[in-house]
Amino acid sequence: MPITPFTRQQLLPQEETLEVMKQRGELFIGLQKETSFQERRICLTPDAVSSLVAHGHRVLMESGAGQTASYSDKEYSDAGAEITHDPKKVFGCPIILKVEPPTVKEIEMMNPETLLISALQLKTQKAEYFHALQSKKITALAF
Repeated sequence: MPITPFTRQQLLPQEETLEVMKQRGELFIGLQKETSFQERRICLTPDAVSSLVAHGHRVLMESGAGQTASYSDKEYSDAGAEITHDPKKVFGCPIILKVEPPTVKEIEMMNPETLLISALQLKTQKAEYFHALQSKKITALAF
C-alpha cells in the first residue's frame, strides 16, 4: 500500500518557465556647460543620449553644453535630451555628469543626495570642498 497519493512521476521535479518582470528605474541625468578654462569635452555625445533615452531615461542639458565639443543643441534635442537655459535646473537633477570638478558654488546648487560623476581631482581640492559635498550628502564618484 502506497504512503503517498501521488505517482512517482508527479513527485519528480518539473520544469516550469516563470516570467520575470524586469524592474526598470528611470535615471534623470543632468549635463551642464563646462565653465573651466579651455575645457572642450562633454560627458555624453548625442549618440549616448539617444541610447539612454531609448532605454527610458531622461537627460536634461544646459543650452550650449556641447558647443565646444562641436555638438549643437539641435543634435541633442533630436537625440531626446531636454534643453534648458537655467543651470539651476540642471544642477537639480539627481545624477550630474561633469568633466571638470564642480565649483563650490555649483555644489551649492545641487540637491541633497545627488550622485555626482566627475573628475574630482582629489589631490588638488581643499578640505572645504569636501565639507561642501559632505554637508549635502552628495555621493561623488571620481574618474
